[in-house]
Amino acid sequence: MYVCGPTVYDEPHMGHVRSAYVFEIIRNYLKYSGYKVIMVRNVTDVDDKIIQKAYEANPMNLIEETKNISSKYFDLYKDELSTFNLECPDREPFATQNIEEMIQLIKTLIKKCFAYAVGGDVYFEVNKFLDYGKLSKQKIDQMLEGVRKDTNENKKNPLDFALWKNAKEGEPSWPSPWGMGRPGWHIECSAMSIKYLGETFDIHGGGLDLKFPHHENEIAQSEAATGKPFAKYWIHHGMITRDGHKMSKSFHNYIMYRELPLDRNNRAEQFKFLLLGTHYAAPLDYTEERLKMEVQNWRRFKNFFDFVKQIDGDISPAVDSNIKKFKQAFTDAMDDDFNTPLALTVMHEMLHYANKSKDPAIMLEIAKLLKDLSRQIFGLFLDKQEELVDISTAVEKECQKIRAEEAIRNRKTAKEAKDYQTADLIRKKLLDEYQIELIDLKGGKTIWREKL
Repeated sequence: MYVCGPTVYDEPHMGHVRSAYVFEIIRNYLKYSGYKVIMVRNVTDVDDKIIQKAYEANPMNLIEETKNISSKYFDLYKDELSTFNLECPDREPFATQNIEEMIQLIKTLIKKCFAYAVGGDVYFEVNKFLDYGKLSKQKIDQMLEGVRKDTNENKKNPLDFALWKNAKEGEPSWPSPWGMGRPGWHIECSAMSIKYLGETFDIHGGGLDLKFPHHENEIAQSEAATGKPFAKYWIHHGMITRDGHKMSKSFHNYIMYRELPLDRNNRAEQFKFLLLGTHYAAPLDYTEERLKMEVQNWRRFKNFFDFVKQIDGDISPAVDSNIKKFKQAFTDAMDDDFNTPLALTVMHEMLHYANKSKDPAIMLEIAKLLKDLSRQIFGLFLDKQEELVDISTAVEKECQKIRAEEAIRNRKTAKEAKDYQTADLIRKKLLDEYQIELIDLKGGKTIWREKL
């Protein structure tokens, strides 16, 4: 699996996190299903945007400043992803470390008459590749209607795209048969994916905004060079919008992940719930109401694991055919184009079934299944004990526990004395004053939980 990674010229944003998490889930589920997965995610560390930022910062030393900028923002990108406990790809190649492979690929395209060199630039000749547009389902005539008149007289066709760019004064450049220059954006991904995964591989992924022209151009240049199919499957994730509008700095509606109103100790897990609630291929419309709803959903699962821990662990495993059906429903959802919203719905159904049963064996069995699925596929650690760095919160949690356990003891004493009125009052007072529910399980044990 090859995934188009970041162009490291600015701070990472929510879209970067969504992209990384989407393909993390896909990789995890394929592994869970028995596949061996090799994942490559590239880093574009030389690009017009990076050079422009370097020019604004230090026009007298573009080469060094370009390195500084790409290094700085790559580190920020990795730091952001590390907060989500996402595994690194098996390979994370940088464009600047694979220039020779790009040059060789361009030479092959020229030799096969799919590309031409002029004035130190090299262009791919779109009209020579008869299947151009097959990914985006566009015809060349339609594409030309949407293209502005090209002022570059070196091109044979306005749609022809750069494979190699002639160096401008002071810019990062490398020696090539066509003079000093640097690669075009599209050739970078073709060269790196072929180098690490072969001329034909299984999955190529990226954002929907890359479908055209980036991925369309990748197909054209790769298949023209090798004569073989490039990627068997294409996976594109939707963009993140805000209140129905594309999230963009230019629209002043941008919000960074660290600015979201999330619990300090559980930010990553709660944000993952927001991402899981929308199918990867659809746009994710961010609203504060939507986020609050997903945070509440996360708390329901967290709450379930918290009170299930009170059940003794030496209970015999439950014999319940519904548990097997839940697991099958979950895998059916994920088999249906990695449908995480449907899979999450199945998890909610499991939760509801366990709570309704009040059967310790069933509750423990479902907790085990939820733990395995959520950890292995979604990277969620819902059963993990929360680390309370806030002293006041930690004290309040301990007080909750003391109140609940004392109430359980007193209520048990009242019930044994057949004083059911007092037992009911103890339960009601705990709920009314402290928002703590007492749950009587089959077999006689009582456990407690915070009411949501």
